Amino acid sequence: MKTNATITELKIALKELNKHFDGNIKFKRLDQSGNRSNFTLTVQNSSGPGGRWSAQGRKIAAACWHVHGHFFDILFIINPDTWINSVGRKVTKESGNWQDWNIGSQMFPFYYSQSCECGPGHDTIDLAEFKSTFALISR
Repeated sequence: MKTNATITELKIALKELNKHFDGNIKFKRLDQSGNRSNFTLTVQNSSGPGGRWSAQGRKIAAACWHVHGHFFDILFIINPDTWINSVGRKVTKESGNWQDWNIGSQMFPFYYSQSCECGPGHDTIDLAEFKSTFALISR
């Protein structure tokens, strides 16, 4: 994914995200190209929190839809002007995050939001403490 967020902002977001996913999330890719950053989120253990399944139901070493959605939400707290180019779609604070799409087929639909074990409890995470702490730090 490409973003205008800095490497530092991405690392801060990952640190906060890992508080909610038992430290299982890491960067597969993290580099800077000009004034843009490139990153890919993955998991340390595909059986751990935030791991994703393929459309065929096999565990894969990739971060799930919930991980990405919460990561983006955290980035938007850090820098409300952040944008992310994800799978050809532009995600901003105002639009694009938490949009689900079919990774299966028309006959056998399988949505990104269904491709993990997150379910209730990871649909929403409490970022209030992070928001208030980050607001104090960034003043």
